[in-house]
Amino acid sequence: MRNLLSKLMGSALAMPALFVPTAIMIIFSVFSLTAPNDQTRILSAFELGIVNNDKGAPFPPIVVSERLLQGVTANLPLNLVDLETRERAEKLVEQGEIGAALIFGEDFSANAIKGEQVGFEILSSQHLTIAEVQVVGQLKAVLPAAMSAGVASIQLAMAKGEMPTGEMAVVATVNDLAVASAPASMSAPFVMLYTTWLAALAGAILLFIAAKTTLIGKETAIVSTLLPIATTGLSSFMLSMVVGSTVAWGLAFEIWPVVWVSALALTWLFNGLISVFTIASLVLWLPIAFYQSAIGGVMSPRSAAPEWMSFLPDWIEFEALGASYRGLIHGVDMGYPTTMMSTFAVIGLILIWSKALFLDRKAA
Repeated sequence: MRNLLSKLMGSALAMPALFVPTAIMIIFSVFSLTAPNDQTRILSAFELGIVNNDKGAPFPPIVVSERLLQGVTANLPLNLVDLETRERAEKLVEQGEIGAALIFGEDFSANAIKGEQVGFEILSSQHLTIAEVQVVGQLKAVLPAAMSAGVASIQLAMAKGEMPTGEMAVVATVNDLAVASAPASMSAPFVMLYTTWLAALAGAILLFIAAKTTLIGKETAIVSTLLPIATTGLSSFMLSMVVGSTVAWGLAFEIWPVVWVSALALTWLFNGLISVFTIASLVLWLPIAFYQSAIGGVMSPRSAAPEWMSFLPDWIEFEALGASYRGLIHGVDMGYPTTMMSTFAVIGLILIWSKALFLDRKAA
Protein backbone atom coordinates (compact mmCIF):
# COMPACT_ATOMS: atom_id res chain seq x y z
CA MET A 1 0.00 0.00 0.00
CA ARG A 2 2.92 2.33 0.74
CA ASN A 3 4.24 1.89 -2.81
CA LEU A 4 0.80 2.60 -4.24
CA LEU A 5 0.53 5.80 -2.20
CA SER A 6 3.94 6.89 -3.45
CA LYS A 7 2.80 6.36 -7.03
CA LEU A 8 -0.48 8.17 -6.32
CA MET A 9 1.36 11.20 -4.96
CA GLY A 10 2.86 11.65 -8.41
CA SER A 11 -0.47 13.17 -9.47
CA ALA A 12 -1.05 16.88 -8.99
CA LEU A 13 -4.52 16.06 -7.62
CA ALA A 14 -3.28 13.58 -5.01
CA MET A 15 -3.03 16.10 -2.18
CA PRO A 16 -6.45 17.66 -2.95
CA ALA A 17 -7.93 14.14 -3.02
CA LEU A 18 -6.59 13.55 0.48
CA PHE A 19 -7.58 16.82 2.11
CA VAL A 20 -10.42 18.46 0.15
CA PRO A 21 -13.12 16.33 1.89
CA THR A 22 -11.79 17.49 5.26
CA ALA A 23 -11.61 21.10 4.09
CA ILE A 24 -15.23 20.95 2.88
CA MET A 25 -16.48 19.60 6.19
CA ILE A 26 -14.49 22.09 8.28
CA ILE A 27 -15.22 25.21 6.24
CA PHE A 28 -18.91 24.56 5.64
CA SER A 29 -19.63 23.46 9.21
CA VAL A 30 -17.69 26.29 10.89
CA PHE A 31 -19.37 29.05 8.90
CA SER A 32 -22.82 27.45 9.20
CA LEU A 33 -22.79 26.47 12.88
CA THR A 34 -21.04 29.51 14.37
CA ALA A 35 -23.78 31.83 13.08
CA PRO A 36 -26.99 29.77 13.20
CA ASN A 37 -30.49 31.18 12.96
CA ASP A 38 -31.88 31.63 16.48
CA GLN A 39 -35.67 31.77 16.20
CA THR A 40 -36.06 33.57 19.52
CA ARG A 41 -33.58 36.26 18.49
CA ILE A 42 -35.26 36.57 15.09
CA LEU A 43 -38.64 37.18 16.73
CA SER A 44 -37.13 39.56 19.26
CA ALA A 45 -35.60 41.59 16.43
CA PHE A 46 -38.82 41.61 14.40
CA GLU A 47 -40.65 44.95 14.54
CA LEU A 48 -44.39 44.92 13.89
CA GLY A 49 -45.96 48.29 13.15
CA ILE A 50 -49.42 49.06 14.53
CA VAL A 51 -51.67 51.66 12.94
CA ASN A 52 -54.67 51.64 15.26
CA ASN A 53 -57.51 53.91 14.18
CA ASP A 54 -59.98 51.93 16.26
CA LYS A 55 -62.21 54.41 18.17
CA GLY A 56 -63.40 51.75 20.58
CA ALA A 57 -66.93 50.86 21.60
CA PRO A 58 -69.25 53.17 23.52
CA PHE A 59 -70.36 50.30 25.72
CA PRO A 60 -68.56 48.54 27.15
CA PRO A 61 -65.86 51.23 26.99
CA ILE A 62 -63.09 49.10 25.58
CA VAL A 63 -60.88 49.18 22.52
CA VAL A 64 -61.23 45.64 21.25
CA SER A 65 -58.18 45.80 18.98
CA GLU A 66 -55.92 46.69 21.90
CA ARG A 67 -57.28 43.85 24.02
CA LEU A 68 -56.74 41.40 21.18
CA LEU A 69 -53.20 42.57 20.52
CA GLN A 70 -52.33 42.14 24.19
CA GLY A 71 -53.66 38.60 24.17
CA VAL A 72 -52.16 37.54 20.83
CA THR A 73 -48.67 38.99 21.32
CA ALA A 74 -48.32 38.02 24.99
CA ASN A 75 -46.37 34.88 24.07
CA LEU A 76 -44.61 36.33 21.03
CA PRO A 77 -41.47 38.40 21.70
CA LEU A 78 -42.31 40.87 18.92
CA ASN A 79 -41.47 44.56 19.09
CA LEU A 80 -44.67 46.55 18.55
CA VAL A 81 -44.19 49.98 16.98
CA ASP A 82 -47.07 52.47 17.18
CA LEU A 83 -47.55 54.41 13.93
CA GLU A 84 -49.96 57.19 13.08
CA THR A 85 -50.85 56.55 9.46
CA ARG A 86 -50.98 53.79 6.88
CA GLU A 87 -48.71 55.83 4.62
CA ARG A 88 -46.05 55.92 7.29
CA ALA A 89 -46.35 52.16 7.82
CA GLU A 90 -46.08 51.49 4.08
CA LYS A 91 -42.95 53.62 3.82
CA LEU A 92 -41.26 51.85 6.75
CA VAL A 93 -42.08 48.41 5.35
CA GLU A 94 -40.72 49.38 1.93
CA GLN A 95 -37.52 50.64 3.53
CA GLY A 96 -37.19 47.46 5.60
CA GLU A 97 -37.25 49.34 8.90
CA ILE A 98 -40.17 47.21 10.13
CA GLY A 99 -41.12 43.70 9.09
CA ALA A 100 -44.86 44.27 8.69
CA ALA A 101 -47.74 46.40 9.95
CA LEU A 102 -51.26 45.79 11.23
CA ILE A 103 -53.88 48.39 10.37
CA PHE A 104 -57.17 48.61 12.27
CA GLY A 105 -60.10 50.68 11.04
CA GLU A 106 -62.21 53.09 13.09
CA ASP A 107 -65.18 50.74 13.42
CA PHE A 108 -63.25 47.64 14.46
CA SER A 109 -64.54 47.63 18.06
CA ALA A 110 -68.05 48.71 17.14
CA ASN A 111 -68.47 45.92 14.61
CA ALA A 112 -66.93 43.36 16.96
CA ILE A 113 -69.35 44.26 19.76
CA LYS A 114 -72.32 44.14 17.37
CA GLY A 115 -71.40 40.66 16.25
CA GLU A 116 -70.67 41.77 12.71
CA GLN A 117 -67.69 40.60 10.68
CA VAL A 118 -64.64 42.72 11.38
CA GLY A 119 -61.46 43.06 9.41
CA PHE A 120 -57.96 44.42 9.66
CA GLU A 121 -55.10 44.78 7.20
CA ILE A 122 -51.71 43.10 7.28
CA LEU A 123 -49.20 45.19 5.36
CA SER A 124 -46.14 43.23 4.28
CA SER A 125 -43.60 42.81 1.50
CA GLN A 126 -41.59 39.86 0.25
CA HIS A 127 -38.53 41.92 -0.60
CA LEU A 128 -37.37 41.73 3.02
CA THR A 129 -35.08 39.09 4.52
CA ILE A 130 -36.09 35.44 4.35
CA ALA A 131 -36.50 35.30 8.14
CA GLU A 132 -38.82 38.32 8.14
CA VAL A 133 -40.89 36.93 5.27
CA GLN A 134 -41.24 33.63 7.13
CA VAL A 135 -42.37 35.39 10.33
CA VAL A 136 -44.94 37.41 8.39
CA GLY A 137 -46.17 34.23 6.72
CA GLN A 138 -46.81 32.72 10.15
CA LEU A 139 -48.54 35.89 11.35
CA LYS A 140 -50.83 35.87 8.32
CA ALA A 141 -51.99 32.41 9.29
CA VAL A 142 -52.14 32.88 13.07
CA LEU A 143 -53.49 36.40 13.63
CA PRO A 144 -56.89 36.11 11.87
CA ALA A 145 -57.69 32.86 13.68
CA ALA A 146 -56.46 34.13 17.05
CA MET A 147 -58.33 37.42 16.76
CA SER A 148 -61.49 35.63 15.65
CA ALA A 149 -61.29 33.55 18.80
CA GLY A 150 -60.71 36.69 20.86
CA VAL A 151 -63.73 38.47 19.37
CA ALA A 152 -65.86 35.39 19.95
CA SER A 153 -64.84 35.32 23.61
CA ILE A 154 -65.73 39.03 23.97
CA GLN A 155 -69.13 38.46 22.41
CA LEU A 156 -69.72 35.45 24.68
CA ALA A 157 -68.82 37.48 27.77
CA MET A 158 -71.23 40.23 26.79
CA ALA A 159 -73.99 37.71 26.18
CA LYS A 160 -73.49 36.56 29.76
CA GLY A 161 -73.59 40.15 31.02
CA GLU A 162 -69.93 40.09 31.98
CA MET A 163 -67.18 42.57 31.23
CA PRO A 164 -65.05 41.16 28.36
CA THR A 165 -61.35 40.73 29.00
CA GLY A 166 -60.09 39.92 25.51
CA GLU A 167 -58.31 36.84 26.84
CA MET A 168 -58.37 33.67 24.78
CA ALA A 169 -60.92 31.09 25.82
CA VAL A 170 -58.44 28.28 25.16
CA VAL A 171 -54.79 28.13 26.17
CA ALA A 172 -52.29 25.45 25.21
CA THR A 173 -49.79 23.71 27.42
CA VAL A 174 -46.76 22.99 25.27
CA ASN A 175 -44.63 19.95 26.06
CA ASP A 176 -41.67 19.55 23.71
CA LEU A 177 -40.43 15.96 23.61
CA ALA A 178 -37.08 17.11 22.25
CA VAL A 179 -35.68 20.55 22.99
CA ALA A 180 -32.87 22.14 21.00
CA SER A 181 -29.86 22.36 23.31
CA ALA A 182 -28.34 25.28 21.37
CA PRO A 183 -29.27 27.41 18.36
CA ALA A 184 -26.68 25.53 16.28
CA SER A 185 -28.46 22.24 16.93
CA MET A 186 -31.24 23.24 14.54
CA SER A 187 -28.77 23.70 11.68
CA ALA A 188 -26.41 20.86 12.57
CA PRO A 189 -28.34 17.98 10.89
CA PHE A 190 -28.41 19.85 7.57
CA VAL A 191 -24.74 20.76 7.82
CA MET A 192 -23.86 17.14 8.60
CA LEU A 193 -25.95 15.78 5.74
CA TYR A 194 -24.84 18.31 3.13
CA THR A 195 -21.15 17.96 3.93
CA THR A 196 -21.43 14.16 3.96
CA TRP A 197 -22.68 14.16 0.37
CA LEU A 198 -20.51 17.02 -0.89
CA ALA A 199 -17.26 15.80 0.68
CA ALA A 200 -17.90 12.27 -0.59
CA LEU A 201 -18.61 13.50 -4.10
CA ALA A 202 -15.61 15.84 -4.28
CA GLY A 203 -13.30 13.28 -2.72
CA ALA A 204 -14.39 10.56 -5.14
CA ILE A 205 -13.91 12.77 -8.20
CA LEU A 206 -10.44 13.93 -7.15
CA LEU A 207 -9.30 10.44 -6.13
CA PHE A 208 -10.55 8.95 -9.40
CA ILE A 209 -8.67 11.50 -11.49
CA ALA A 210 -5.49 11.22 -9.40
CA ALA A 211 -5.51 7.41 -9.48
CA LYS A 212 -6.30 7.28 -13.20
CA THR A 213 -3.15 9.21 -14.06
CA THR A 214 -0.77 7.24 -11.82
CA LEU A 215 -2.18 3.75 -11.18
CA ILE A 216 -3.49 0.90 -13.30
CA GLY A 217 -6.06 -1.86 -12.87
CA LYS A 218 -5.94 -3.58 -9.49
CA GLU A 219 -3.72 -0.84 -8.05
CA THR A 220 -6.52 1.68 -8.63
CA ALA A 221 -9.05 -0.58 -6.95
CA ILE A 222 -6.90 -1.09 -3.87
CA VAL A 223 -6.30 2.64 -3.40
CA SER A 224 -9.95 3.52 -4.18
CA THR A 225 -11.07 1.02 -1.55
CA LEU A 226 -8.64 1.67 1.29
CA LEU A 227 -7.68 5.34 1.03
CA PRO A 228 -11.27 6.66 1.48
CA ILE A 229 -11.39 4.90 4.85
CA ALA A 230 -8.71 7.29 6.07
CA THR A 231 -9.88 10.44 4.26
CA THR A 232 -13.52 10.09 5.35
CA GLY A 233 -12.41 9.18 8.86
CA LEU A 234 -10.38 12.38 9.14
CA SER A 235 -13.01 14.61 7.55
CA SER A 236 -15.87 13.19 9.65
CA PHE A 237 -13.75 13.55 12.81
CA MET A 238 -13.18 17.23 12.10
CA LEU A 239 -16.88 17.72 11.42
CA SER A 240 -17.79 16.03 14.71
CA MET A 241 -15.38 18.34 16.54
CA VAL A 242 -17.05 21.42 15.04
CA VAL A 243 -20.52 20.11 15.89
CA GLY A 244 -19.35 19.22 19.39
CA SER A 245 -17.92 22.69 20.00
CA THR A 246 -21.04 24.49 18.76
CA VAL A 247 -23.80 22.17 20.00
CA ALA A 248 -22.59 19.86 22.79
CA TRP A 249 -19.27 18.09 23.29
CA GLY A 250 -21.05 14.94 24.39
CA LEU A 251 -22.34 14.49 20.85
CA ALA A 252 -18.96 14.58 19.13
CA PHE A 253 -18.05 10.91 19.44
CA GLU A 254 -21.62 9.78 18.82
CA ILE A 255 -21.68 11.67 15.54
CA TRP A 256 -18.24 10.67 14.28
CA PRO A 257 -18.79 6.95 13.47
CA VAL A 258 -22.20 7.57 11.89
CA VAL A 259 -20.94 10.31 9.58
CA TRP A 260 -17.79 8.30 8.88
CA VAL A 261 -19.56 5.19 7.60
CA SER A 262 -22.07 7.33 5.67
CA ALA A 263 -19.38 9.37 3.91
CA LEU A 264 -17.36 6.21 3.21
CA ALA A 265 -20.33 4.42 1.62
CA LEU A 266 -21.10 7.42 -0.58
CA THR A 267 -17.44 7.86 -1.57
CA TRP A 268 -17.23 4.23 -2.68
CA LEU A 269 -20.52 4.61 -4.57
CA PHE A 270 -19.46 7.77 -6.39
CA ASN A 271 -16.02 6.35 -7.21
CA GLY A 272 -17.55 3.16 -8.57
CA LEU A 273 -20.06 5.00 -10.71
CA ILE A 274 -17.39 7.28 -12.11
CA SER A 275 -15.05 4.34 -12.75
CA VAL A 276 -17.62 2.48 -14.85
CA PHE A 277 -19.76 5.23 -16.30
CA THR A 278 -17.08 7.97 -16.42
CA ILE A 279 -17.54 11.54 -15.22
CA ALA A 280 -20.72 11.71 -17.30
CA SER A 281 -22.53 9.81 -14.52
CA LEU A 282 -22.32 12.97 -12.42
CA VAL A 283 -25.18 14.38 -14.48
CA LEU A 284 -27.42 12.25 -12.25
CA TRP A 285 -25.60 12.44 -8.94
CA LEU A 286 -24.70 16.12 -8.84
CA PRO A 287 -28.36 17.22 -8.51
CA ILE A 288 -29.05 14.54 -5.91
CA ALA A 289 -26.08 15.71 -3.82
CA PHE A 290 -26.83 19.41 -4.10
CA TYR A 291 -30.59 19.04 -3.61
CA GLN A 292 -30.25 17.33 -0.23
CA SER A 293 -31.92 20.39 1.31
CA ALA A 294 -35.11 19.34 -0.51
CA ILE A 295 -34.95 15.55 -0.37
CA GLY A 296 -32.64 14.84 2.57
CA GLY A 297 -35.23 15.09 5.33
CA VAL A 298 -33.53 17.86 7.34
CA MET A 299 -34.82 21.18 5.99
CA SER A 300 -38.31 19.95 5.08
CA PRO A 301 -40.15 16.66 4.59
CA ARG A 302 -39.33 14.95 1.32
CA SER A 303 -43.05 15.07 0.46
CA ALA A 304 -42.69 18.87 0.26
CA ALA A 305 -40.01 18.66 -2.45
CA PRO A 306 -40.79 20.28 -5.84
CA GLU A 307 -42.99 18.17 -8.10
CA TRP A 308 -40.29 17.81 -10.76
CA MET A 309 -38.30 15.71 -8.26
CA SER A 310 -41.01 13.05 -8.22
CA PHE A 311 -38.90 11.02 -10.69
CA LEU A 312 -36.71 9.95 -7.75
CA PRO A 313 -37.84 6.47 -6.66
CA ASP A 314 -39.52 6.31 -3.26
CA TRP A 315 -37.73 3.09 -2.37
CA ILE A 316 -34.45 5.00 -2.16
CA GLU A 317 -35.05 6.64 1.20
CA PHE A 318 -32.78 9.65 0.85
CA GLU A 319 -34.57 11.30 3.78
CA ALA A 320 -33.69 8.44 6.15
CA LEU A 321 -30.07 9.54 6.55
CA GLY A 322 -31.17 13.08 7.41
CA ALA A 323 -33.65 11.68 9.92
CA SER A 324 -30.92 9.67 11.63
CA TYR A 325 -28.76 12.80 11.86
CA ARG A 326 -31.67 14.73 13.39
CA GLY A 327 -32.13 11.97 15.93
CA LEU A 328 -28.45 12.04 16.87
CA ILE A 329 -28.42 15.77 17.48
CA HIS A 330 -31.68 15.89 19.45
CA GLY A 331 -31.32 12.64 21.37
CA VAL A 332 -34.15 10.76 19.68
CA ASP A 333 -33.80 7.26 18.23
CA MET A 334 -34.68 7.76 14.55
CA GLY A 335 -32.83 4.66 13.38
CA TYR A 336 -30.16 4.46 10.68
CA PRO A 337 -30.70 3.47 7.02
CA THR A 338 -28.35 0.49 7.29
CA THR A 339 -29.79 -1.31 4.27
CA MET A 340 -29.61 1.71 1.98
CA MET A 341 -26.08 2.76 2.96
CA SER A 342 -24.81 -0.84 2.84
CA THR A 343 -26.29 -1.18 -0.63
CA PHE A 344 -24.55 2.02 -1.73
CA ALA A 345 -21.24 0.75 -0.36
CA VAL A 346 -21.55 -2.72 -1.95
CA ILE A 347 -22.55 -1.29 -5.34
CA GLY A 348 -19.61 1.09 -5.25
CA LEU A 349 -17.08 -1.62 -4.35
CA ILE A 350 -18.43 -4.01 -6.97
CA LEU A 351 -18.14 -1.34 -9.64
CA ILE A 352 -14.63 -0.31 -8.53
CA TRP A 353 -13.27 -3.87 -8.55
CA SER A 354 -15.18 -4.99 -11.63
CA LYS A 355 -13.65 -2.17 -13.66
CA ALA A 356 -10.16 -2.87 -12.27
CA LEU A 357 -10.31 -6.62 -12.97
CA PHE A 358 -11.71 -5.96 -16.44
CA LEU A 359 -8.79 -3.65 -17.26
CA ASP A 360 -6.24 -6.15 -15.89
CA ARG A 361 -7.76 -8.95 -17.95
CA LYS A 362 -7.85 -6.74 -21.03
CA ALA A 363 -4.18 -5.79 -20.54
CA ALA A 364 -3.19 -9.43 -20.19
